[in-house]
Amino acid sequence: MSEERKNLATNIAQSCRVRLARNYADVPFPTRMTEADSAAIIERTCRALEDGNYVLRRMSDLSRNARGVMVEEHLISPELSAKDSAAVLLSPDRTVSIMIGEEDHLRVQAVLPGLQLEEAMARADRADRAIERTERFAFDRDWGYLTACPTNAGTGMRASVMLHLAGLAMLAKTGQVIRAVSQLGLTVRGLYGEGSEASGDLYQLSNQITLGRTEEEILKLLSDTAEQVIGNERAAREMLLQQGRTELEDTLMRSYGIFTQARLMTTKEFMTRLSNVRLAADLGFVSVAPETLDRLQRDVQPATLERNAGRKLSQGERDELRAEIIRKALT
Repeated sequence: MSEERKNLATNIAQSCRVRLARNYADVPFPTRMTEADSAAIIERTCRALEDGNYVLRRMSDLSRNARGVMVEEHLISPELSAKDSAAVLLSPDRTVSIMIGEEDHLRVQAVLPGLQLEEAMARADRADRAIERTERFAFDRDWGYLTACPTNAGTGMRASVMLHLAGLAMLAKTGQVIRAVSQLGLTVRGLYGEGSEASGDLYQLSNQITLGRTEEEILKLLSDTAEQVIGNERAAREMLLQQGRTELEDTLMRSYGIFTQARLMTTKEFMTRLSNVRLAADLGFVSVAPETLDRLQRDVQPATLERNAGRKLSQGERDELRAEIIRKALT
């Protein structure tokens, strides 16, 4: 990756993900599976990946809080966390997670920071191929991989890039971007994928079409479009600076000031303020490392707060603890 693309990835592209939907050829789809079927696909998937040092986590063995933390870390989906019969396999570095028993038998996904779609695809593909060496997936010569939802048939691949579009949001231009990418067969979703809302000016750009295009074609389209959107975001930031640098700096630094002084902070307010502080850091108004803000975003989510506290917290306790963690991190 060129130095320019690395900079783009650091400032605007927060992360990328490649997810492959797969189903065993000889097992009914999840909506018609029995408990014995659920147990069998977990066992077979573990056996196929036993050389990869994957760690198995069964939802039935995890508390509500532990499941919530994994959702916040984007290791599993909210849908998987709600199923006691489901499980997940985690690679040693936790960049690859294989969800077992969600909408499809398997959802093989790799998540990496920045704009590393090719590497994310390579990691997901290695796990996929390892399973396919000993197991047979539902596949049709004409339709490709068969999935529970017809919109995933074909490659079975959903690739996405998480973009911080604070400048476009301030100029009320995110709607234009969403309409433009939809014409290319792409879609824009929220922080936790389909059905979720955008939070903290974070938008998930992903492919909508899985049939009739190869994995390589989908990844190239997504990567090229992501770079175009990143270019639009850079232009929006320049426009904001030209329209009123002092006013922009005042708006962003007010959020930084509240971060360093507030005694209570809700999740919703945190994400809004975080977007402003990210932008302030990107524009050089304040010296805060991106890694610090990434860690904050992870550590102050509700389930993670309760896990680290070692007990269930009321909303007020969470808001107070969240504000304390933010103050310590930034001072």
